[in-house]
Amino acid sequence: MDTAVSPIDIPLLPTPSTSSASPSVELRHDFEVLSSNATDFSSAHTSPDDFRNSQIKECDVICPETKSVIADSLKIPQRKQPRTCPVVYESQISPELEGIKLKIKKSPTQEVLHQNTSTVVAGPKSRPKKTVRLKTPRVRKPVASAGAKGKKRKRRKKGQSDDGSDENEEDQYDFVHINGSSAVTVNDNSGAQSIWANERMPPEILSKIFMEVTYTEGCVPTLVRLSQVCRLWWEVSTGPLLWHTVDLATGRVEEKYRTEGKLLWLLRNRLTRVQDLALGGWNSALSRAAVEDLSRTCNDLKALSLTGCKGLMGDSLLNVIQKCKNLQKLDLSAISPYTANPRGAISSGTLCELTKVMGGRLSHLNLANNCTTGIQQIVVALAVSCPNLQVLDLSNTRTATRDTVCINIEQLQEGCPKLRVLRLTNSRIRLSATPLKDQAASLGFPHLEELSIAVDPKSYFSLDNASIERILKNAHKLRLLDVRGCTSITNSSLVRVPAWDLEHLFLSGCTATRHSADGLELVVRKWRHSLVEIDLSWTSVSEALDQAVMALAEDPESPLKVLDLCGSSVSFPPIRQVLCHCTRLRTLNLSSCRALPRGIKRLYDGVTQLSLLRTAIQAGRFDDNNDQVDD
Repeated sequence: MDTAVSPIDIPLLPTPSTSSASPSVELRHDFEVLSSNATDFSSAHTSPDDFRNSQIKECDVICPETKSVIADSLKIPQRKQPRTCPVVYESQISPELEGIKLKIKKSPTQEVLHQNTSTVVAGPKSRPKKTVRLKTPRVRKPVASAGAKGKKRKRRKKGQSDDGSDENEEDQYDFVHINGSSAVTVNDNSGAQSIWANERMPPEILSKIFMEVTYTEGCVPTLVRLSQVCRLWWEVSTGPLLWHTVDLATGRVEEKYRTEGKLLWLLRNRLTRVQDLALGGWNSALSRAAVEDLSRTCNDLKALSLTGCKGLMGDSLLNVIQKCKNLQKLDLSAISPYTANPRGAISSGTLCELTKVMGGRLSHLNLANNCTTGIQQIVVALAVSCPNLQVLDLSNTRTATRDTVCINIEQLQEGCPKLRVLRLTNSRIRLSATPLKDQAASLGFPHLEELSIAVDPKSYFSLDNASIERILKNAHKLRLLDVRGCTSITNSSLVRVPAWDLEHLFLSGCTATRHSADGLELVVRKWRHSLVEIDLSWTSVSEALDQAVMALAEDPESPLKVLDLCGSSVSFPPIRQVLCHCTRLRTLNLSSCRALPRGIKRLYDGVTQLSLLRTAIQAGRFDDNNDQVDD
């Protein structure tokens, strides 16, 4: 760093003239004034010898560097008169990365003058004399770039440069900017480069490895991290074929990066061969230009998730499905959760047109958490135009007036025989009355694997036994049944379910867990050989619950992994039997079970916690507290 030019003090030497006044001088560092109160030659000196002596004294102050020369020429001995003066500091402009920085340093000129200057005594009543101080312009360093203004300034230590690093040490890190993202790479020239990052590694082999990783770990953020390793990995990871499944939902990308410009860049440079794309939460980014670019560039798109995109209009959605000929799965959940927009993407007119355009290629449709009109017309359009529909989610779907919607389930069974998942959770949907002849002629849903009709118990609205029998006709492949809160479904209808290998059963708040003492045990015994998860929480009938839990423990090879008994009246002996015989158990919820001893009522999640519970039970820790239960 170049040092700034310090100010130069230029004293005015007195002129040996009898006609003009000779200004006296004195070094002052706080102001610049030319003194006019000089003493006349004739009044101050009466002889030429006195004049010569006074000139030598003044030169002691004015020109300290030439003092010895003048003294030698005049043959006058030097006199040292020490003077104590305060140390003077001055500001110095030094270049910094953030701009100009003012530093305070001790002036070298003041140090010399402080050592060599002396006081001039002109007479008994001499007044302080002043000098003229001329300053030279300072040299300023160029201002640093604007990109470094956000960094915090650090005080320079001894042995360091202005940027805070060691002057004798080279930079160890290089910040490499790749497609708008920065990565830190370490400069290591000590050893040979790894074969995985060497050009000798064929890009085709590396691309196949990356492809396997993306199938197991996902494309985002796996490919982003792989591209920051080296140049070869960056070139391979940016291949369009690797970006086949991209999840850019709200949890993946921060809010400030979900802009239209970012989306357009991704669509044109990374997502040209994408097959499964999730854009949940990109509300403002999905403009008409972005939707047009999406429909033009993503020709291989098979699944599209637009959940939460509240600004999506119907014409934009139809433009996408018309140009993306391979589109099969569509997620339109939470697009219009509060009000029904007649021009929006969830309007009945848009959805009916969607079913006509997509036709047999539509396999997944998610309309959950929406407020719309014409739900009955939408179901009819699906039954007429979509024979390959496999997943239909109408959970939390309601009308603007919150009216009950009646659908013809037999017509849907006939038009969509491949349906595997049907979700009607918290939806005010009933089955319309149809003749018995049509019910008998219906083939049902032979491929149905999941049925969810759970409702809030306080809503006083649920399907009854006849409705569940009509929906589950010929459903021998059923794996999940959720009837929580259905107060109109009894254990008799559950026993008559045609499936024999049910794996997930949710009965919390159902009538089957309340009134019958033997019905719950029969339901559990029917599926205890295949049940992986069962929910019996908040069951108040103690005797029926104890018998059902004991039935679960009777199977020595029980596949049970999750047992939820939260808030129930289960006793301690059935819990002991379950822990002894159900060796595959991973989660046990005993929270708020008032009939259990103290110290055991909590959630046990994981093999470690359940092993500790088994050890404590075998050691008899809860035997003494078995009778000490809460009232």
